[in-house]
Amino acid sequence: MVSLSLLLAGVAATAASQDPAVAVDVPEQHPADYFSVPSTERAFWAETFQNTTTTKLFEGTTWVKSAGKKYREQKISVKRGSKLLGKFAADKALVLDNKAQHYGFAAKLPEPFYLDGSKGKKSLVVQYEVKYPEVVKCAGTYLKLLRDSPTLNVTDLNDKTPFTIMFGPDKCDKNNKVQFIFNHRNPVTNMYEEKALQISPEVKNDKLSHVYTLAIHDDNTFEMYADLNLIKNGSLYTLFKPAVLLPKEIDDPTDLKPTTWEETEFIPDPAAVKPAEWDEDAPRTIPNLSLHQPPDWDEAARGPWRQPMMSNPEYRGKWSPPMIENPDYVGEWEPRKIPNPDYFDDPHPARMDPIGAVALEVWSMSENIRLDNFWLGHNLNDAKKFARLTWQLKHEAEKKAVQMEPEPKKPTPPESKKKDPNVFDRIDEAVAWVVKYPLVAGLGAFFVFLVLLGFRGTPHHARSAFPMSPVIQEVLDLDKNKDTSQVPRVPVDGTELRHRPATATTTTQQA
Repeated sequence: MVSLSLLLAGVAATAASQDPAVAVDVPEQHPADYFSVPSTERAFWAETFQNTTTTKLFEGTTWVKSAGKKYREQKISVKRGSKLLGKFAADKALVLDNKAQHYGFAAKLPEPFYLDGSKGKKSLVVQYEVKYPEVVKCAGTYLKLLRDSPTLNVTDLNDKTPFTIMFGPDKCDKNNKVQFIFNHRNPVTNMYEEKALQISPEVKNDKLSHVYTLAIHDDNTFEMYADLNLIKNGSLYTLFKPAVLLPKEIDDPTDLKPTTWEETEFIPDPAAVKPAEWDEDAPRTIPNLSLHQPPDWDEAARGPWRQPMMSNPEYRGKWSPPMIENPDYVGEWEPRKIPNPDYFDDPHPARMDPIGAVALEVWSMSENIRLDNFWLGHNLNDAKKFARLTWQLKHEAEKKAVQMEPEPKKPTPPESKKKDPNVFDRIDEAVAWVVKYPLVAGLGAFFVFLVLLGFRGTPHHARSAFPMSPVIQEVLDLDKNKDTSQVPRVPVDGTELRHRPATATTTTQQA
């Protein structure tokens, strides 16, 4: 019967699934409870690390480690997030495991990426996430977008490998900035020169993920965002050093200042004469004759008295003639201008050299730094939307996770050696005992009072409970009647033996 009922229930469920008019109780699915990476089809290139592992990361053709000697010890892995992040615990990221380490690795792009002003290529956008495990003191986490060329080989990546753009957080000691440097090619000399943002925003330095975005537009402007908030924008022409464009005119190096050119605006008045009463030799201070030596001055104790000094009312100092305007003054001399032979006009500095690879070539003194959700594209809004669906939701989960993290245990201090209690400690203990046992303490105090009262009433001669030895009494009587100003008293020991120096009297008695 049980088997038959189960069979009928299965048939009914199948029929209900085929008939939309029949309602069936199906376990409800909650896609919001499961982590999934949003689509990256709007990106030119993206990397979320969700479909790879530590083992597979460098086995494929995308990511390649540098073969350089200083990068040999680098340890890179792909790891999931903390369990406290809920569904975002399944979000994988690239992790720089070691500290005090040079890192060098890159991903070759399927084809060159560039901005040329054509349809769909009027902007260049790069975006990625960085998360520090703690507040860092020294860590470079910026990206290098390597210049594409037929000779580009990411296996040979090093700090000299040419790049088109360098962008991202860089924190080490006093250096704290979101870097933005681009290489600009001089169309006249075909030489490259780095142009660095003069005033850079600071890095967000905490335990949360932060997303950094750079957008360069064909109108030669740029925008920088941190956590989807604008932190810097402006022109490629004006905010970088050295400047993109050279001046059109320069000083003529062959032009020399004439010898008769007068640049001094004011000169001493040649007609001025020093007044006759002006005494240049008068001292600045003179003795104050209105003050006299006090009559009680003790030279033996205080030294010889000196006349106090006062300002000299006749003092004028060295005379100098007043200044007048120079009648021959022409102004500050400047060489004439000539056309700059090195001048060039670049109407499109934003159209930089094509990018062939995305690289991380940094030095870090911190460990377990997470990098995630790399994005290259031509549309800033697409990048922001991707960040809202990834970083923003995860960021909220991280803030809650930080609050749930257990506080680190404080190291227990070593047990100090117990010291002998001093007199104040004993007093404190006695007071505490009296407070705890007041009745016993009162009885004890009363008993002591009675004993002292009886002792006070006893005659002096009756206080001794034992008779005194005759020998000791003899010594005490002799010492009492003896003149102690000439002969010192003789001590008596506990054995009733008297030690006295040999004198004429005692010698006669013994004889």
